[in-house]
Amino acid sequence: MEDPFQTEYTPQTYHTNAYLRVASIAIAAYSFIETGPAVWKFYRDQLRSGRYTISFIMLILIQVSSIAALCISNFGFFYSHFTDASCKRYYLLPSIFKILQAMVSQLILGLRAFNLSTRSRAVGLVLIILYVAACSVEWTTTLYRRHMTVAQIHVCRGTFHPNSMSAWVYYVTAIIYDVGVTSISVVYLVKHQQTSTASNMMAKITKMMLYDGIGYFVFLTAVNVANLMIYREGTDIQTFRASFGYTATWILSQRLLIHLHEMSLERRNESMYEAYTISQTISSAQAVNRAVRSQFETKGSLADGLELTNPNFDLDILESGTNYADDVSHVQVHVEKTVTVQRRGSQKYTLENYSRHAGSVVTNPTISTRTISVVSTGRKQS
Repeated sequence: MEDPFQTEYTPQTYHTNAYLRVASIAIAAYSFIETGPAVWKFYRDQLRSGRYTISFIMLILIQVSSIAALCISNFGFFYSHFTDASCKRYYLLPSIFKILQAMVSQLILGLRAFNLSTRSRAVGLVLIILYVAACSVEWTTTLYRRHMTVAQIHVCRGTFHPNSMSAWVYYVTAIIYDVGVTSISVVYLVKHQQTSTASNMMAKITKMMLYDGIGYFVFLTAVNVANLMIYREGTDIQTFRASFGYTATWILSQRLLIHLHEMSLERRNESMYEAYTISQTISSAQAVNRAVRSQFETKGSLADGLELTNPNFDLDILESGTNYADDVSHVQVHVEKTVTVQRRGSQKYTLENYSRHAGSVVTNPTISTRTISVVSTGRKQS
């Protein structure tokens, strides 16, 4: 079948694209092996706890969509026995999984920015509008008027008219979304960093999230800009860019989630495995309640804000309203009270002593002492 947008690969062009695609697959495989222990620990912790966090779901989605996009895209390039009929059934699949991976990656950034804003409704509304608009444009520009092409070596691809601006619009939209969401995250991270004085852990996590977010944005934006530049060079050398894009998105998104999970575990180890003991004179049940609660309440708006962001992908259980109190597996409250004799008018009460010095007595003692001991033990981390 003759197609006006058919790609005629020369042997040199085909081999160049093939080598670059293999390189991208090798990079993805190396990253998969390198992060394997951390990912396995992430999975094991979640499965043992039985409480699946948003970060765990996002990690599964980014892995599945990335592996599928890489495999399907490269299968269409390396498989050389496509016919017109088989290519017609296949050629849209790489583009569909490309968008699905981009949607998961952008959702991770959006949820991160929303949590950093301490779940501000206004910020949430802006992020939803940005996300829906970006996804709509990406689906439209990727699939609308896309044509099937089968090269002379029977490589199946989906292409646009040479004068089409669809690819440009797609990558510009992705860059605009990344700029907007990253800007929101940076604003709130800088705000938290400027007011973070109470805890070294808070400052450490804020700094980590700031650097991770900026690094993610810079590298992914550089990939998108490179894709735009390569797209202008013509169809004969641009086919490898998709494979590199899938690899970069997978590595960056996965590392972002792993870093958040590791910092979450470190924060929990510092904050939950502590024993609190208070010894003081208290006079009422309200005082007991106040003394116990004070050990688990954070002080200041910064701590309250970072409670949702630090790193909230791992702490944010799907049930709303869940907080650290749910992770306290055992709290012991022991109240000791000794009250003896009180004076009533002129009447005297005598405590007899049956020890060796039996002649001595204790008269009119009035002793009131209450001691509270609170021991908080967090759930063990394997």
